[in-house]
Amino acid sequence: MPDDEYENDNESWVEPDDFFCYKCDCPVKMPKWDGPYEYYDETDIAEGCICPECNRQLCEKCANWQRNDEGRLVCFDCYDKERHFSVDLKFHKAIIFACKKHGKQYRKSTDIPYISHIMEVMSILMFEECTIETIIAGILHDTLEDTETTDEEIRSLFGANILSIVKNVTEDKSKSWFERKEHTILSLPRSLYEVQLVCCADKLSNLRSIYADLQKQGEKVWERFNAPKEKQKWYYEGILRSLRKISDTDMYNELEELIEAIFNLDWSSYGEE
Repeated sequence: MPDDEYENDNESWVEPDDFFCYKCDCPVKMPKWDGPYEYYDETDIAEGCICPECNRQLCEKCANWQRNDEGRLVCFDCYDKERHFSVDLKFHKAIIFACKKHGKQYRKSTDIPYISHIMEVMSILMFEECTIETIIAGILHDTLEDTETTDEEIRSLFGANILSIVKNVTEDKSKSWFERKEHTILSLPRSLYEVQLVCCADKLSNLRSIYADLQKQGEKVWERFNAPKEKQKWYYEGILRSLRKISDTDMYNELEELIEAIFNLDWSSYGEE
């Protein structure tokens, strides 16, 4: 800590025999009260000082001195408190969690890592300036459906609200393709706004991928799906109708445009050698 920041308002202070950092409890040598330039002679111990805000003795590492609005050096905790600064590590943890869960998966009939879809869903929700909880739910939206992730894992790490959103966009794989898709179409209109946002981002990412593949492969694209083109059209048009609650968003408008292009344009000449 710079010498010009040293000060002591306690004239009756008595020098103790030992000093320890308030945070890490390591021995520290502190400046003597009779002069800011004098230190104890002990070796192999950290240098320290007292924060003028909280009056805690800290080693240099734990203090992480920062200059506040008054130009005064204070420990990071006091600086943090003054600015009401906070870092929500849930977002970071969600990305790591999803990468681990989907790490060995690939997009259907391709060599494209599945995590690319998760990252695109995340970016779509971020572009719409959605809440942190909604974005995290988007990152995790396929973990219950496509990995061995449990409800309790998500609840304990990310909270009940995020778990609720994820569960509401998760399909029951024990049912047939038509039953799953019909249930989604019928349940979406009654779903929370956040659920509709995550669902829309998911479908938009899927359709962007289909649109790109149509330009390379033409109608052969539909051979890799569990249902033919006509059924896919029924499904995505049904999804669009069910998402009226978020029809004022950019991603809804893009979804509508892609559905029109993918299912109504002539792609027969694409993919021919």
